[in-house]
Amino acid sequence: MTKPYQLQLFNSTPESHENIQSRIIKERTGTFTDNMKLPIHRWFRYSAGFSAAWVEGVITELEPKIILDPFAGSGTVCVAADKLGVTSYGIEAHPFVHRLAKGKLAWVVHIHEFLEAANKIKHSAAMLQPKLPEKIPILLSKCYTEETLTDLLRIKQAYLELAPFLSEEVQSLIFLAICAILRSTSYVGTAQWQYILPNKRKAKTGEPFEALEKQVAMMQEDMCQMQSITRSSLSTLVQDDARSLKSLPDNLIDLVITSPPYANNYDYADATRLEMTFWGEVNSWGDLHETVRKFLVRSSSQHVSKERLNLDSLIAESIIEPIRDELLPVCQELANIRGTKGGNKAYHTMIAAYFTDMAFVFRALRRVASSNCKICFVVGDSAPYGVYVPVEQWLGKLAIAAGFDFWSFDQIRQRNVKWKNRKHNVPLQEGRLWIEGECMAQSPSHKFGQDLGKLLEDIVEYDILKPRLQQFAQTKNYYLDWQRSRPARSGKKVTWEDKYGNKHDLDFVIEIDGTDDQIGRPVAFIESAWRRYTKHSKNKAQEIQGAILPIIELHHLSAPFYGAILAGDFTKPALDQLRNNGFTIIYIPYKDVVAAFKEIDFDIEFDEETPDESYTEASKKLAALTTLDKEKLRQALMRVSKQEVDRFMDTLRNCLERYITKVILVPLFGIKYEFERIDDAIAGLNTLNVDNPSGEFERFEVIVDYSNSDTIRASFQTKTLLADFLRKLGS
Repeated sequence: MTKPYQLQLFNSTPESHENIQSRIIKERTGTFTDNMKLPIHRWFRYSAGFSAAWVEGVITELEPKIILDPFAGSGTVCVAADKLGVTSYGIEAHPFVHRLAKGKLAWVVHIHEFLEAANKIKHSAAMLQPKLPEKIPILLSKCYTEETLTDLLRIKQAYLELAPFLSEEVQSLIFLAICAILRSTSYVGTAQWQYILPNKRKAKTGEPFEALEKQVAMMQEDMCQMQSITRSSLSTLVQDDARSLKSLPDNLIDLVITSPPYANNYDYADATRLEMTFWGEVNSWGDLHETVRKFLVRSSSQHVSKERLNLDSLIAESIIEPIRDELLPVCQELANIRGTKGGNKAYHTMIAAYFTDMAFVFRALRRVASSNCKICFVVGDSAPYGVYVPVEQWLGKLAIAAGFDFWSFDQIRQRNVKWKNRKHNVPLQEGRLWIEGECMAQSPSHKFGQDLGKLLEDIVEYDILKPRLQQFAQTKNYYLDWQRSRPARSGKKVTWEDKYGNKHDLDFVIEIDGTDDQIGRPVAFIESAWRRYTKHSKNKAQEIQGAILPIIELHHLSAPFYGAILAGDFTKPALDQLRNNGFTIIYIPYKDVVAAFKEIDFDIEFDEETPDESYTEASKKLAALTTLDKEKLRQALMRVSKQEVDRFMDTLRNCLERYITKVILVPLFGIKYEFERIDDAIAGLNTLNVDNPSGEFERFEVIVDYSNSDTIRASFQTKTLLADFLRKLGS
């Protein structure tokens, strides 16, 4: 905690010009403002961006080999990386913004080819007969005079006719050039965040053909400058979801620079509605959800209202467990205030959905990040309805739970402190959220911890538990899969997808009907972990359940077994957290590990004050262990873990050998009543005649009880679906 201090009423030393400039540059880190003066970046204004100059500075300082922007927007990071000759990946889920970014990254095109195509389109458009279509979207009729709209549509038609004969890169350049003149040729205003203001008139409006000529000339100039610096683009732009990053392999990225959507109700789908309407991709505001919004992180009330999200379901998501206790009261307060507001905005579900989505982003980033990857998020906090949401703190905690180790926050500027028309008085901030993996990965203590963990994993998993699992699987005709080559899958890893499409590598999976050549139906998932110090044990527990539970939810109808093998220092709350979520645990405390090593005259009882020299010597001794030493360790660890392993195997056996004791089918019939108020619902309830029910068939409720006290509950709309479910249970 910092010490409080008294601010001076007046600064006795005037701030120097250099300090002022430095402060301004820092404050603009999170804005796109200065980019409109930079080559390539200035081709299209997309306000949801940040400073390209700052990005270049970070890249120059950190010298990464491969950069990722999972919210690429109009391509700021990729263009900056190209300028510096660094490989980069840009991921953008907004289909239209992805097309705009492709235009910026086509700067490598031969300039003569670009100019020739632009001239052909201009001349072809000039030759077309001016004619407006019978049905013009309302937004276009509000934004343009008939003359201007006619010229723009002529340019559009000429482009569409010539596009099939152009390379994909030239198409992207011309498409971007036309998009870039749509605002300057409109007589209506544009808000700071790109929303169209139909009731605001501009003093000066551009003429389409002239505007296109100026845009092409500017692009030509910038391409010349960029191509004089470097001749090739090293950027790969992909239309993908940052919550899964399916298009990227594991452990690829050295540096992540991005600005994710802010939890401030900004509708990113609406930001390019004018351009999308012009190209015929949407006809009205109502088309935005299916065309764009449903692909994006849920950061606006329009998004969550359209999807009719439920707060209880969102809060129950296992992936937000690290912040659930803090998140729930904020969402409940927003829900209560909502009823008193005329706008009735669903901020309560928006905030819950936002952090759920961002938790999946961090999980995906952990998979693609290298061991020494650094991550920088430009973020801002939020206060919908005046209820403060500590965005950077909650994002930091979600990053830790995803497997990262450190986070810090560097404030860039204050927000909501100067505008007179602000809706609340809660001071806000914008800044850089830095996230890192274990930065001491190469330190002697970390190396020893890794080597020790690997040895324990080999002994406990593969020498103690695996033989028991193999024996059980063989006697019961199950198939045990572990990390090794198997014809039925690629590589050596045991990888399974969860209900969100994310992939997770596991230690053991037991299957029904599985063979070397065929993946079976999973009935048991087992993961392991080693922790040297207790301070991150709860984060590791959250990481395990964050990987396993969404897989379990996908296969919930078979109610599979799931367990974890833990060794080292884990706190009781961390262990309870896993057990309360249904995990069966084998836990070997660090003191038992220390005792086992003492049987081979090896003292590993180190702490965080132990000097590096001791860890270095311990690593050498660990590497020199003989086969006899390892066998003595195995025997010692078997003795201390026997009760835990026996209990684990008994629970596994009871789960997989269970049998159905009862199946309850409840066909539900009735009439659906809907009320707007609680009082109306109570009044309606009092008039219902439950002794003489009536109505149409609604659904089947099914309850299946097992011999080991497991229960499955499910609902089905038809007899066919119910019958299929029952057959699967019987197989």
